[in-house]
Amino acid sequence: MIEYVIVIMMSSIFGLQHSGVSALRVKGRIIDRWGKEGYSTIFTLTSVLTLGAAFLSMNFWNWLYFINDPTLIQPFLFIPGILALIGGGIVAAKASKVISVSTVADMRTDRKPELITGGLYARIRHPLYLATILAFGSIALIYPFPIVFTFVISMIGYTLIGAYFEERKLILHYGEEYLEYKKHAGFILPKLSSSVS
Repeated sequence: MIEYVIVIMMSSIFGLQHSGVSALRVKGRIIDRWGKEGYSTIFTLTSVLTLGAAFLSMNFWNWLYFINDPTLIQPFLFIPGILALIGGGIVAAKASKVISVSTVADMRTDRKPELITGGLYARIRHPLYLATILAFGSIALIYPFPIVFTFVISMIGYTLIGAYFEERKLILHYGEEYLEYKKHAGFILPKLSSSVS
């Protein structure tokens, strides 16, 4: 039981780091002191360290179980897992063509970069969060083991919380422009119908 608590705790530390370092006040102070490149380095380094610690906290080392013992493969989970992983990669690649890390790093109160609403962002407000959920979900499907499932649920839970906090920052930053955009693009999934007037 303690191993599951450790995984949840380490995933929570990653979530606190990720949301904390990307909070507008913290982000602005880091950019003011070390510039956008410094912010990018700090954010990336702390994210990699805390995500790595969360990942290693699973203490799961049987990543090639499907080669070592193919009888353990559950095709009704494994195949959708591979498809979810590919789908997540495609969504991430399409979203990354529209918005860059430097655009995200430059979101400050003293500047107002253009709100990105083209490409995949025309239909989904947070496609990178969707890609993250698909990637983590694929891990749970490919590796249907309790400790991996605990890690995945923790990370998907944080991803949804992180998307919520990101949404609040975007509303503060862009105001009415973002509220109007919300009417046409879905949160993480495309809207079934658009309320175009």
